[in-house]
Amino acid sequence: MEYSKEERKIVLVADDDADDCLLIKDALIDSGLDWDIQFVGDGIELMEYLENCARREEQGDGRFPDMILLDLNMPRKGGREALKEISVHTRFNKIPIVILTTSDEPQDVALCSSLGAKLFITKPNMYNEWLERVAALKEFV
Repeated sequence: MEYSKEERKIVLVADDDADDCLLIKDALIDSGLDWDIQFVGDGIELMEYLENCARREEQGDGRFPDMILLDLNMPRKGGREALKEISVHTRFNKIPIVILTTSDEPQDVALCSSLGAKLFITKPNMYNEWLERVAALKEFV
């Protein structure tokens, strides 16, 4: 089923690993999710993207992403720092955030949960596992 540009869900992926970004995109497409997938490479770009959405929304020609897939380990500004900023920002903290990272450390899970992340997913090794993880995202948008 195809949606108009206004109806398509916008998913913002914040991840610096090009291979993982490609896997995420392919898994979303192969799962039949007709989402508009946008990419940023670190937490600084993520916050700039969200600030730009806020400016465009005020002008009546923009909207926020329907979900953010956030890697914790990125250069310049990591996902932990970006999540902390998002969690206290009243315009951004309503966006569902799913952590998608290589970390499986209990302290990361606890921190992300305390900052409002909806789901914590450790990046899988096999493509069929990517497909399974992506299927879980449908309930958050």
